[in-house]
Amino acid sequence: MLKISKNDKIMYIVLAVWTLITVLRLVFHQPWYDEAHAYMMAQQLSLIDIIAQMKYEGHTFLWYLLMMPFAKADLWYPYPMLILNWMFIFFAMIIFWKKAPFYPITKIIISFSYPFLAQLPVVARCYSIGVLFMFILVDLYGAKLKRPIIYSTCLIICANTSVMALFSATAFGIIFVIDMIRGVLAGVVSRKDFRISFSILALGAVLILWQLGGANASFIGENTTFLKNFSEFLLGTNLIVNIINLIGIGFAVIIFPVYCWRNKKIFFVLIFQVAMILYCFITKWGGCAHHFIFFWIYSLIAIWLMKLIDNKSKLSVIAEIIVAVMFLGQIFTHMNNSPNSFYSGSRYMAETFINDDIAENGRVIVFIEADKRFVPYVKNKNAEIYFYGTAEKVNWDASVDNSPLTGYAKVILVPTWLHKSLSKDRENYALLMVNEERPASGFIIEDRSYRMIFEPYFIFNKTYGLFKIHEIKK
Repeated sequence: MLKISKNDKIMYIVLAVWTLITVLRLVFHQPWYDEAHAYMMAQQLSLIDIIAQMKYEGHTFLWYLLMMPFAKADLWYPYPMLILNWMFIFFAMIIFWKKAPFYPITKIIISFSYPFLAQLPVVARCYSIGVLFMFILVDLYGAKLKRPIIYSTCLIICANTSVMALFSATAFGIIFVIDMIRGVLAGVVSRKDFRISFSILALGAVLILWQLGGANASFIGENTTFLKNFSEFLLGTNLIVNIINLIGIGFAVIIFPVYCWRNKKIFFVLIFQVAMILYCFITKWGGCAHHFIFFWIYSLIAIWLMKLIDNKSKLSVIAEIIVAVMFLGQIFTHMNNSPNSFYSGSRYMAETFINDDIAENGRVIVFIEADKRFVPYVKNKNAEIYFYGTAEKVNWDASVDNSPLTGYAKVILVPTWLHKSLSKDRENYALLMVNEERPASGFIIEDRSYRMIFEPYFIFNKTYGLFKIHEIKK
């Protein structure tokens, strides 16, 4: 009879509970705009066009490629995308539980934290596949010179999943190249394996440069936004939770570099990853919750590697306790952030348009990029969804949000400009966020040429209004 160890029993129970929770969340998840946007790109662009577009997306192409067969065939949106994403993080969790040298209680805390319970398995983005290959690189780290071709292939796959994973792949890749050169000189690595591995890495580097070359000119620095966004992610209204988060982060900043300094290569991996992501946050993009979780994941990877070579010292125990505290804070942070992980209202909006025949008989005007999140649901309904900022039919393009009339901070309603987007033979509707300026009870805008009456048609959860537009020419 097969005997199952106590640790394996814990693993099976935790993964079973984790699977139940995440699958239930997946069933009810309604994709946000960034998920729908990637799907629309995979549906409407060729692979070459997607690769060329990556410098504006700030990521790498593999996730889009994997979605292409389902998106181009328009199969059962969004479930193939959601399931594919979930499978990647599921396999990452298996590797973590089987290979990471942490105590079971630490693994349990990490498994039920915000990154691994709410964000990565639910929100279908490029990050889960990147985390999977980051964990694979950690697992193969000690045997990289015995399997250099496999390791170099995993490096390039990891680098082509997301920029967050690219930072890890680059750090591991630099160490790998140095060790491989030393291995060839010492006769540990064959020259054939070296040539093949180096060729894989060189081709991968060219592919990355093709995708991200020129990206520096594509993003605007938002350093003040980063500080604001990160503090809002880390700190909430609960004092005890805030103290846990601050203790975890504070001690990590002090202890992790000291612990990793015992192995200069792992120290380099930790510092390189954190430095690169901070550089991006400060100079390129202010960041959001699904970006900030990589501070925790990078720390996890570094301590995982260190404990593989030093699992008995007092500093090793202290480092693991800090990891546990960091992710314990993320369990409570999860309570603040998880609604963003599974409810966007995109399907709810789409079903309203479909059930009321608006998708087939009307035209819906959207005003900011985020409000295009329902579009993949109504694509087969001959829908006319137009973007106010360009007066053109909505497509995958994200650059249209740069209009002076639109943006996340404000929407300036100009009747003459809105007139360009209106249909002459269909009923016209506007999807707008409800606020004091645009109340759910309806409102009027006008200029010298037009008066437009926005009559309330449907209010979504008191936050968004679908307004019927009546245009009167003066």
